[in-house]
Amino acid sequence: MRINTMIFGLTMAGSMIIAVGTILAPPPIMMVQAQDGQGTKLSTRRAPVSSHFTSFPEDASFETGDTWVSKGKRYRLYGLQSCIRGTQVTISQGPKRDCGELNLIMAQALIRDTKPVCTSIRSLDEHNDVVICQTTAGNRGYDLATYMIAQGWGFAAVASNGTLVVPAYRTAEETARETRAGLWAFSDMPHPLGVLYLQKSVGQQ
Repeated sequence: MRINTMIFGLTMAGSMIIAVGTILAPPPIMMVQAQDGQGTKLSTRRAPVSSHFTSFPEDASFETGDTWVSKGKRYRLYGLQSCIRGTQVTISQGPKRDCGELNLIMAQALIRDTKPVCTSIRSLDEHNDVVICQTTAGNRGYDLATYMIAQGWGFAAVASNGTLVVPAYRTAEETARETRAGLWAFSDMPHPLGVLYLQKSVGQQ
């Protein structure tokens, strides 16, 4: 895969700074895939601000490409939106695959290969946390969400008020789109924000 190295590097570095900076006052999270089983709106309370990063849990069970469960607790990667389960992409003009499932499989592979470390930045309740993660490429540390988006296996999440959770993630997404990286290689890829917008519009009718 060809990526504009300079843009990619600057985006990765800038996104990490922005993502860490939002620990002090993160915008509201669009809780779509990390809500409870009954669809109940979760309360939000700030987790203790910490610079202590821990290794990604080996026992993590992925629910989506942006959410996993470890030791009975659910974690959502801040600012990242994965492809929606139940939507489909066409593989080489042949069979269709569930876009959310494909995204989940590749997220697992990226995390296994990059061995990120993570820290919680917000507690939604006793069973749900929002986290940021850092991974390495060579001797440099990068924001995991930026890396996944730039590789085409994630998208810039939007808050409930319609604003980007981390604006710099959109730059990484545009880079992936232009280079047709990851999910962008599929011409019929259903962008998750379009799917969520349609679901919201139908729900309001």
